[in-house]
Amino acid sequence: MIGPRIPKLTPAEEKAAYAAATERDKGMCVRCGAGGDVERDHRQNRDAWNTVLTNLQLLGGAFGCGCHRWKTENPERAIAEGFAVPRWARPEWWPAYRFGVGWVIYISEPDSKGRLWTEITESTATLLMTSGQVSAR
Repeated sequence: MIGPRIPKLTPAEEKAAYAAATERDKGMCVRCGAGGDVERDHRQNRDAWNTVLTNLQLLGGAFGCGCHRWKTENPERAIAEGFAVPRWARPEWWPAYRFGVGWVIYISEPDSKGRLWTEITESTATLLMTSGQVSAR
């Protein structure tokens, strides 16, 4: 079954999402906490509709900690460790791991503490990643 067509994002919407992710992650790699050379990364491979805050993160670049390269070279581990989203899943429902915080679900609007994530337990993250609930598109 083919679902509803998802509209392509405008360049302005993509630019705003990149800026919000950079601000949310405070210019630091979410995997190891390194600053300096960081790159904006799509948790799920980039598509015309998914350059959104819940699908973006900062990872260290080639001249920094190298976490972006690690993610690219280790796709299965990156998914299991919360740094990538499988193609069949929805990024807004797929757990992410943040250095210094732990497991989270990214959200699009700030919570009452001004954060753009909701903290979850490791057992909740495991349940979400193995339950099939995240696959409804």
